[in-house]
Amino acid sequence: MKALGKGSIASFIRFGLMIAWFLLWLAAIGVALAAIGYGVLLALVSNGMIDPSILQGGAGNVDLGQSGGGEFNVTYDQPGGGTWPVVVPALLIAGVAVAGSLIIVWRLRKLFDSFSSGEPFRRENATHLRVIWITMVAIELARYALMASTAGLVMAFGEPQGVGVRNVELSVDLSTWGSILILIVLAEVFREGARLKEEQELTI
Repeated sequence: MKALGKGSIASFIRFGLMIAWFLLWLAAIGVALAAIGYGVLLALVSNGMIDPSILQGGAGNVDLGQSGGGEFNVTYDQPGGGTWPVVVPALLIAGVAVAGSLIIVWRLRKLFDSFSSGEPFRRENATHLRVIWITMVAIELARYALMASTAGLVMAFGEPQGVGVRNVELSVDLSTWGSILILIVLAEVFREGARLKEEQELTI
């Protein structure tokens, strides 16, 4: 099977990227709903409708209606903590990851559109690669900042049940940074290839 053009490997990858695009939008909707749901939960806790222990982990009651004898009452026992110093940074990390992935997949779709048409050395392809590696850098830096802020908030406001500062690790993903360096080089290769192609067309 040929690598470029219609019915090529590039065409199959392009189809896979379209599926990834829709799945990422579903993930984005999921993160947005989780953020809204957590906001509603905090509002119910602050109004006294839900036992605040649900944010710390442990047993409690959901009591909607009249205090002490509500029309709707549910008991729960959840082991993990859900205080805002833990949940809010987690939601932000998820949001940054999904938003960045949407940008990357969108640019990859444009890139593989040209590969599928058999025209890899377009000038805009260099731009697509440049945006991809810049987005990857932004995601990694945002991840470091949010992980560090999570550790700081947990230390400042205490550790909820099931969550410890020792579990918040700031790790450097060498494979990601290696991929970024490769993309930087490839962006310049495509830019130079597009320049040579344009010069060849002008010469002809």
